[in-house]
Amino acid sequence: MRALVDIVENLTSSIRFVIGLLVLGGMVVGLMLTIGVSYAAPKAADSLAERAERVGEKAIEAAQQERRAREMGKDGWGYGAATTSSGGADKPSKSSADDGWAN
Repeated sequence: MRALVDIVENLTSSIRFVIGLLVLGGMVVGLMLTIGVSYAAPKAADSLAERAERVGEKAIEAAQQERRAREMGKDGWGYGAATTSSGGADKPSKSSADDGWAN
């Protein structure tokens, strides 16, 4: 009878030890993931913010160049690419030949 109690006790001790190792391993993995995310997330957010800032600056610069080209096109200083994007290339410009005098 004592042998049976020892076998059951050893079996439960082994199961308890294995479950304890699994719980400890899960806690270690959770801790590693928490530390990794808390370290990586701010760096990723900073990288994303810098990238968004660069894209925004490029968009602002492109809009400014397009506005300048459109304004220069209105004054007759533009070039074909800017006037075709604004839709003004199909319309003839007002020049000295178009001032009401016969050709």
